[in-house]
Amino acid sequence: MKMSFLLKAGLLAILVFTSLAQGAESQWPDPFMMEFPPIQINPVEPQEIRLSNGLTVFLLEDRSLPLINGVTYVRAGSNYDPEDQRGLAQLTAMLAREGGAGKRTSADVDRTLEYLAASVELSAAGPFVSATFSSLAHNVEQVLPVVADILQTPQFAADRLEILRGRLLESIRRQVDQPVSLATREFFYRTASEHPSEAFATLPSVQNLSRADVTAFHDRYYRPNHAVMAVSGDFDSEAMVQLLEETFGNWQPAPTELPTLPSMNMDPEPVIYHIQRDLAQSVVLLGHPVLTFDDPDYIRLDVLNRVLGGAGDNRLFTEIRTRRGYAYSVGSQVTQGFEYPGIFFAFSISRADKTGEVIELLLQEIEGVKNQAVSVEELERNRSAIVNRAVFRYASVHAVAQRSALVHFLGVDPNYYDEHMAIIQDLTVEELLAAGQRHLRPSDAVILVVGNDELFDQDLSDFGRVVEIDLD
Repeated sequence: MKMSFLLKAGLLAILVFTSLAQGAESQWPDPFMMEFPPIQINPVEPQEIRLSNGLTVFLLEDRSLPLINGVTYVRAGSNYDPEDQRGLAQLTAMLAREGGAGKRTSADVDRTLEYLAASVELSAAGPFVSATFSSLAHNVEQVLPVVADILQTPQFAADRLEILRGRLLESIRRQVDQPVSLATREFFYRTASEHPSEAFATLPSVQNLSRADVTAFHDRYYRPNHAVMAVSGDFDSEAMVQLLEETFGNWQPAPTELPTLPSMNMDPEPVIYHIQRDLAQSVVLLGHPVLTFDDPDYIRLDVLNRVLGGAGDNRLFTEIRTRRGYAYSVGSQVTQGFEYPGIFFAFSISRADKTGEVIELLLQEIEGVKNQAVSVEELERNRSAIVNRAVFRYASVHAVAQRSALVHFLGVDPNYYDEHMAIIQDLTVEELLAAGQRHLRPSDAVILVVGNDELFDQDLSDFGRVVEIDLD
């Protein structure tokens, strides 16, 4: 009885609403004719200060939650690994975090952070190490000294070194057994002509690392004159500056000159690399170096790449996966080259018996966007996606502070993003075509294939000189 009453009441409400809606329908505005004022974004800007030891810090207050987040970028990443010591930067960062710091053992550090409901993590990649921390606001005076000890006075405990060495060695072994990770690693290394920015750790290089190597690397690179910090959250800026000075002020700079790394070869030999694996699928990557992200053409090439295979309803996905059903995953990308040129590449994880045809289709579609103007609809769809997403750059206060620190660290013009957005707003299909013709070189692409060549529908030699990569 009760249920019946509820059903009747609900039905009556729907009928009443429908009747009222029909009566007011003539007064409703046409949704396609409605106009709204443009979204105004008023981004907050962090305060830039410099500690007595030269460490640059970006501060941004945010009182919405009782949390404080921070990151320190140190120019001590894998780019600076000596050629015969690949993995040194990564092992140093791992051991700084997990090998004890200051007067605390490794277990003491973990217990302290757990008790304070805080976290501190280090990772090394490319030109820098990033040391992040998160803390409740009222615990930050206890958390920051832990961060400082990890960066300045790590213990590098010998027993932890062996544990972490074993972990790193195991990750290298596993990568060889993961086709996509293996293909990605080898493709970028070969396409960058073995440049240090794309080099990787190997079993022999990690086995030979000693505690003395780690200590010397830390002493050379972990310095405030090689670093920049960002801190955001629930704090008073004046009080935070004093706390940071007290905590990090004794971190001593050093006049160490960073190694001069070679320029990248922009014209690698267009070789077809093959890694034999007993798989029912094949992994294909092909591409070449292009330009740095601060080049005005980068954003044009990025939009063109979105049309090709970078996002949403793109040509590669439509042709190779939807229409033909050859690939499980397919697309393309232009990596953001900061200190060195980025790499344009297309990829596919496809049926092994369609490997040759997929390579032909990838090259064909790249030729298409290079030599024929994309449609106005394709341009507008991707332009709108980029512009509409721009607001999310300011969704997180910590992201704003972190980005300011990274821009400073990399020596990028602070206005580069606004300039890129201005280019997007005025972009034409003719400009996209010109950028594609300047920078896309499918006939010179480096091609890498992981898979069982006995199942391939074509000989890889049909595409050029084949080099077998033997990792066993």
